[in-house]
Amino acid sequence: MKTYFLLLLLGFSSFFSAASAQTGGEIIVQKKGLGFAYYQQGSQISKKQLLHVLEQHPEARKELQKGYRNALPAAALSYVGALLISYPLSKQLAGNQPNWLVSGAGAGLLTFSVPFAGARMKREHLAIHAYNEGQYLAKRPETDLRIGYAYNRASFVFTF
Repeated sequence: MKTYFLLLLLGFSSFFSAASAQTGGEIIVQKKGLGFAYYQQGSQISKKQLLHVLEQHPEARKELQKGYRNALPAAALSYVGALLISYPLSKQLAGNQPNWLVSGAGAGLLTFSVPFAGARMKREHLAIHAYNEGQYLAKRPETDLRIGYAYNRASFVFTF
């Protein structure tokens, strides 16, 4: 019974942390190790939460869709390249004579996947920039100056 309660509590906490990531606020990107860390309102958000927040913004969604075009070639080239690299290694471990040209071809495919992955990351960062610009423009107060007069039953009222 305690484990069910603990799982339920954990589920609610993850739901509320995902819900809090959906609220407004500037997204900050920091380089962390080989990747990036994303922060919103002072707390770190996951890549899944980041993409969910960016999908809600129209300009950011356009940039993400352009980046998704590079996702399939990057994934396909990297998976096939990794498979071709690992096949001769498995033959070597099994005691058979490996064909190292296959491993070289896999390394070449893996190398060709890097520009596609970089283009996708660039589009994601452009989407974050578009999202932050939209947050900035939403916070900026607009001045509303109406010159003229409006008739009120009690008296004339000028609105400025």
